[in-house]
Amino acid sequence: MRTLAAVLACVLLAACSRGRAEMMPSFTLVDQAGATVKSESLRGRVLVVSFVFTTCAEACPLITAQLARTQGRVRSEKLDARVRFVSITLDPLTDRPEMLRRYADSYGIDLASWHLLTGASDDVSRVIRAFGLNALARERSVHGSLVVLVDAEGRIAERRTDLELDPDRLLASLRRILG
Repeated sequence: MRTLAAVLACVLLAACSRGRAEMMPSFTLVDQAGATVKSESLRGRVLVVSFVFTTCAEACPLITAQLARTQGRVRSEKLDARVRFVSITLDPLTDRPEMLRRYADSYGIDLASWHLLTGASDDVSRVIRAFGLNALARERSVHGSLVVLVDAEGRIAERRTDLELDPDRLLASLRRILG
């Protein structure tokens, strides 16, 4: 009987721990203006987190363009006070703040609600891995199209890997997360 009770206790413990939400990793990086951005300062808003590098000629331009379109839709629906976009570089050696500013300008990104982040290579690599993207900054040609939606409490609500991010579907996900 004790063995059965121990087995049941283990099953219940495992079932309860599965319900725990995955949290956005903690980080301190630098944005396109050279200002320090801490993950904690982003809490309270839903986040759309992407991973790009400014010299990419493949997936990054498509993803950034679609996210910029989505940002425009978020703004037109008056959700921009509750939603922030965050792009983390995969190439911190090249993507210094001034490069990130130029990149944002080329896509018409509204920097009032979008942070493009860089930092020391080790810090950026740790954050990228913590989000589940295993590409190393030095291997820029090997990267995914991961976009992570984070709720206002910092919980990862959704992971998307579709290259052609449909702004309508992304907006529907954001509305659902916002409640």
